[in-house]
Amino acid sequence: MFAALAVDAGRSVPIEALVDRVWDETPPADARGVLYTYLTRIRRILATARSAETVPITVGRSQTGYLLAADPDRVDLYRLRRLAEQAQGLPAEHPDRPALLGAAIDLWRGEPLDGLPGDWASRVREGLRQQLTRVLLDWADSEITNGRPGPVTERLTLAMDRSPLIEPLALSLMRALYFNGRRAEALELYARTRARLADDLGIDPGADLQDLHREILRGTLRPPAALATAAPTPSPAQPSAVVPTPVETEPEPPQRTSGGPGCQLPADLPDHVGCESEIARALIVLQPESTAAPVLILSGLGGVGKTALSIRLAYLLRHAYPDGQIFVTLSGRGRDPGEAIDRVLRALGATNIHQLPTLADKLGQYRAMLSGRRFLIVLDSAVSAEEVRPLVPGGPGSALIVSSRARLTTVPGAEHIEVPLLEQTDSVHLLNRIIGPHRVAAEPEATDALVEMCAGLPLALRIVGARIAARPHRRIARLAERMRDERGRLDEMAADGLAVRVSVGVGYQALDPAARRAFRLLGFLGVPSFAEWLVAALIGGSVDDAEELLEQLADARLVTALPDPTHRLLRYHMHDLVRLFAWERAVEEDADEALRAAVARVLATATELGERLNQRQPYAVPPLYRQTPLSVDVPTVPLPADHQLPGWLEVEASTLIVAVERAAELGMDVAACALADALVYASFAVRNDFVGWGRTHAAASAAARAAGNAVGEAVIACGIALLRYKEDRFVEAEQNFRSAIELFEAAGHEHGSAAARSGLGAVLREVGRHREAVPLLTAAADVLNRIGGDNAAAHATYGIGHCLRELGDDDEAVRLIGRAMEAYRALGHVRGEAIAARGIGLVHRARGELDDAQRWSVRAHELIVASGDELLACYTEQALAKVWFRQGDVGRALAPLERSLATCRRLNDRFGTALVQRTVGELHLAAGRPEAALEALRLAHDGWVELHHDLGAARTLRDLGAAHAAMGDVALAHRVWETAAATFRRLGTREAREAPGWHERWWCECAATSLVGPTVTGAQLV
Repeated sequence: MFAALAVDAGRSVPIEALVDRVWDETPPADARGVLYTYLTRIRRILATARSAETVPITVGRSQTGYLLAADPDRVDLYRLRRLAEQAQGLPAEHPDRPALLGAAIDLWRGEPLDGLPGDWASRVREGLRQQLTRVLLDWADSEITNGRPGPVTERLTLAMDRSPLIEPLALSLMRALYFNGRRAEALELYARTRARLADDLGIDPGADLQDLHREILRGTLRPPAALATAAPTPSPAQPSAVVPTPVETEPEPPQRTSGGPGCQLPADLPDHVGCESEIARALIVLQPESTAAPVLILSGLGGVGKTALSIRLAYLLRHAYPDGQIFVTLSGRGRDPGEAIDRVLRALGATNIHQLPTLADKLGQYRAMLSGRRFLIVLDSAVSAEEVRPLVPGGPGSALIVSSRARLTTVPGAEHIEVPLLEQTDSVHLLNRIIGPHRVAAEPEATDALVEMCAGLPLALRIVGARIAARPHRRIARLAERMRDERGRLDEMAADGLAVRVSVGVGYQALDPAARRAFRLLGFLGVPSFAEWLVAALIGGSVDDAEELLEQLADARLVTALPDPTHRLLRYHMHDLVRLFAWERAVEEDADEALRAAVARVLATATELGERLNQRQPYAVPPLYRQTPLSVDVPTVPLPADHQLPGWLEVEASTLIVAVERAAELGMDVAACALADALVYASFAVRNDFVGWGRTHAAASAAARAAGNAVGEAVIACGIALLRYKEDRFVEAEQNFRSAIELFEAAGHEHGSAAARSGLGAVLREVGRHREAVPLLTAAADVLNRIGGDNAAAHATYGIGHCLRELGDDDEAVRLIGRAMEAYRALGHVRGEAIAARGIGLVHRARGELDDAQRWSVRAHELIVASGDELLACYTEQALAKVWFRQGDVGRALAPLERSLATCRRLNDRFGTALVQRTVGELHLAAGRPEAALEALRLAHDGWVELHHDLGAARTLRDLGAAHAAMGDVALAHRVWETAAATFRRLGTREAREAPGWHERWWCECAATSLVGPTVTGAQLV
């Protein structure tokens, strides 16, 4: 963070830029909050150093971001630049120039931003390396000019060790060695550099280096004036430790007409939009002042606008490269650099290509034509680095822009820019320019729909824009309507020789057969993002096989890699239009049975992974896919490593939801139901992912119903009922459980019927209908115990104990909950054991046995905290806090309750929110704060009413009555208590027997805390 500010010291850095610099493309969810934490720490550190500083360094806030307020001389980078600028203002022979440049390079110690990860740090680091190299070379030339080649040799030797392929370094070091009387070493350095360039890059040294080599061999290199009288220049006759390299001849530049090739660019695109930051960065990279020829590689998927951006840049740089702008479209074969060089030489105006038989001859001609000139070469549609590397200009002056779907990472000294998809606003802006602002303004919704379907791909936008512009009488909405059908969308994206299908097809045709098959299967499955395991399942191969295929697809820009360092997983994304092309190819080229088998393998593998991640939630409904004929008899593939699994579902959830929906769409009801049910216990119920839960179960239910799969339909009905239970929609939960019971019984499925009855009993006990719940839970427990459903039987047994506690049968409640707890412990079911321990604590608390209640509540809370279940921890913490304030320790209980309340709200747990809110009200009441109690209790009562939870509402009314009594409103307290008591009598809970004692209890408590005034008597309260 400090580095991100220091690089722009004195200038404001926007918050968005800081987030990008610190985290690249994977910021945390609360990135701004983390930034503020970092800023606070940085300010604290700076503050401790102020006493020693005459002018303190501070971090300030601007309108758009933050800035590091510091004297530029305090930042080594800015001091280096200032010294270099001072030196450049002096003549080459000025005696102060070497000292200024020497002071500048003395600031260069090690790597810039050493150890900082990420794209931003990498880009800045590379830019600083180039900048520092230029300063080093200026210093070396200045020292040599002033007659001091000795210090140069040592420093440049170290620099060459770090960067042996930078020819200007070799050039300066050869001069320094030669003028220092070390001619043999200079020649040896040339031979070593030449061999390294040939081996690593497949190129010869540039013209400047070759000319210097010849001058040293011939002894014609003239020393600077300051050295001419200081020492004799070594002669060619002096012995050399290296056999001189034969003098090479290079072709002379062809005779050309004045003006040269000039501008050979395609027409500029006046409607080009987007890529502002990429253009700004490219213009900096491509400035001709560099000591080495700048090289820029634009990469991205087909149709993203690489060619258009390269043309735009070439026009913006025309004045910087006055000798000509050359645009060459390469053949697309990519393995023959000679063909690419021929094309460029012709564009440069060479007429003697037929006289250049070898690649070396052509390269010599190319460098000779660029030498001392300023050309901008644009190579379009490069396929490989092999055809590009020889065309990197050998010396300063000229520049090279390359566009390619591949990243071409082995091109030396190149700056890489990934051309992004257009943002929504830029997409609308492009359509605006193509079809006119009036038509866009007239149909904004249709325009937005087209933009969404083009998904930021400029080629697609240009095509649909051209179609609209060609039909001024046709409404935009008509084309949008035709494109809504995904299966025909690519048909609509063709106009005047342009077609998205053709653009994507270029990359597809270049793949080998195995990669094509993987691509087709991914399109057929239709998931938005995916990892290696899914591709392995699709192809029926290993994860290693899948990784190699995905690398091919990524190189062809048919998928994009999305690293996820948080979970140590690598994922891939396929653009929507590319996915549609892949689906078309799958339907056209693959057999239906093979496609369905691939989808089945994915769902079987995902179901097995879900089983490994089963969180064993303490609900009465067990995972039913294991006890029903829903398994898919398809071999699965090797799965992610165990250390990757904790974060696996968090990133895979959206993919698995689409996989269930796709299977359901294909009529694969068994596989869809199995995975949907597995995901409940592995993911949805754990993270309260109600949206994903609802989508998978809606799709699976429809598929089961269409197939006449009654058992599958019943399983999914149980899952939907459990979803409604988790959403606190108890009426709908009851309806779905009753439907599931009917379906299971009609199918003769005893286990499923018992599980559904247990679930229905859980719903009824949750809303206080305990007398109805007990027979359901008892019947379920009997069946589940008999057929071996230990886990589910423990759930049902706990439920019976829960009901008996609420009905006032404490001894039997403790016995049954204790039995459930022992069963949970034997199964290793930590969550169930903790819930049971909490339940026993509640019995002791209701009986006033607070020490025992505290012991059991502490045990429950410790178990849940150790399990990492954030939501259940709110319930165990609420139970423990309630014991504390009943013991009189009010201050200890408030903070845990407030923390739990915030968590329940964040996780959308309405039941938990109402429960903890009511407990906060009880705490305020116990602390003698009736006004605060009223506020909290009213919020809790509203929550219970919204949930249609009569028991919770009645208990809150009881406490509200006490708060009104404490404030002296006896009549209102009496009315509220009567309403609550009526509910308790109807439900038969233990509070029905306690109601007559409320008046005396609260009178005593109010009197003890001096809350009841002298005009209120015990008789009035009664």
